[in-house]
Amino acid sequence: MGGYEAAKLRRQGWRTGRYAIAYNSLRGSLKIHDSVTNELGILRLAGRLTVNDQPGLLKDAVASLVQRGARHVILDLSGVDYVDSTRLGELIAAHVSISRQGGRLMLAGTPPRVLELLSLSSLAGVFERFDSVEAATSSVLTTP
Repeated sequence: MGGYEAAKLRRQGWRTGRYAIAYNSLRGSLKIHDSVTNELGILRLAGRLTVNDQPGLLKDAVASLVQRGARHVILDLSGVDYVDSTRLGELIAAHVSISRQGGRLMLAGTPPRVLELLSLSSLAGVFERFDSVEAATSSVLTTP
């Protein structure tokens, strides 16, 4: 991330670091840590994904990974307490965006509450899900 982009994010309420981005709103807090290795990007999310978060937060984080060379993206949801319908829409948009570029968006460590939301919204079959980041990574490495 360049100096201009980092300064812009700080003005919007983000804290930036080499591999970490965090956005804190008055009502909620979401932390995103990212990494890219070869064509694999990993977003480790912690907190609540709600309408109170910065709009486009997840979309921008995925786009950042793609700009840095990621073709496949793993969303580690093991630290996520809650996802509302607004942010579920962002998950779908991220999935479509990655799929259109020939990549895969995978969910890892999906908590029971999030699984229930996916099931209730008839989206359980849309996302590839894995028990852990390691299992998702292994799937990417073994698939041609």
